[in-house]
Amino acid sequence: MATLLNVRNKVLKGGKHYLTSDYKTRNESRGTHNGMDLIGPNGVDDIVAIEKGTVTYTGYDASGGYWISIATNGIEHRYFHLQKNSIKVKKGENVTKGEVIARMGATGNATGNNLHFAIYKNGYVDPKPYLMNENPFNTTEEDAYTTFVRELQVSIGANVDGIAGPETLSKTPTISTSTGWNHKAVRPLQIYLQALGYNLGSKGVDGKFGKDMKACIKQYQKDIGLAPKYQDGVVTSKMYTWKHLLKLN
Repeated sequence: MATLLNVRNKVLKGGKHYLTSDYKTRNESRGTHNGMDLIGPNGVDDIVAIEKGTVTYTGYDASGGYWISIATNGIEHRYFHLQKNSIKVKKGENVTKGEVIARMGATGNATGNNLHFAIYKNGYVDPKPYLMNENPFNTTEEDAYTTFVRELQVSIGANVDGIAGPETLSKTPTISTSTGWNHKAVRPLQIYLQALGYNLGSKGVDGKFGKDMKACIKQYQKDIGLAPKYQDGVVTSKMYTWKHLLKLN
């Protein structure tokens, strides 16, 4: 029996979301359910992005059928059982909240037209709060900045208070494609840049400072008005990039 959900953040263009199978439910032929199955009131509906982000995957597998994964602040929102040839986005593209990304289908291991919607955050978690709660991806620039500062402070061993100051700046590492490329500070930096709307390239948030990340930093350095000689794709406090990121300039 389908249950109508009163959602704050829609994934079906029509706006009405009927739940047919919840997270963690089981039946005789399936294991633990890692998402929730949704249908609209009038059959097949278009699928929209629940939040702005960067497309990290589009493809097909026997279980999920055609599916899409989009990253927002390091959280993946995933859309499965999409109609063949309906996917409108490509890996690496930025999407906006409410943008049509595909159409509901019955591909893969599906018994009928539906959307299997899932949230991946270091493993699958209950997606319902992301439909029901206000701003579950923490996407406002102010909140993203505070989260970034806290996670950076953890990664560099600074006092963790979410407030950037001289102590935090003094402990920031130099990061480039050759120095500190896999430092623990890379991941929170990537998540913050993504929240600001920067395209991290095909690798997305992977905690590694590769050529795509270098290009992203060079664009950031250009956008904040650093002199051309400082637009080098290297993150260091001496050349002002960390200062701007921490809003200490």
